[in-house]
Amino acid sequence: MKFEQMSARLKRRPRIVCGVAATMADKFDWSCFWTRIVWALAIIMNPAMSLLVYFVLALLLPKWNAQY
Repeated sequence: MKFEQMSARLKRRPRIVCGVAATMADKFDWSCFWTRIVWALAIIMNPAMSLLVYFVLALLLPKWNAQY
């Protein structure tokens, strides 16, 4: 996969895995591309803790959206 294709895929809004990065980017008005890059780096550096946090956020973010 070329870099341009990969960056275009990371910038799209449709979900990758469970959509936590895209939802966080929307909620905090961050770049979806860079949010996904940070999550990917965190998962590579510490997979167990990062995946645990990722899936906890996947459960909590819909509740945050419902409140605000």
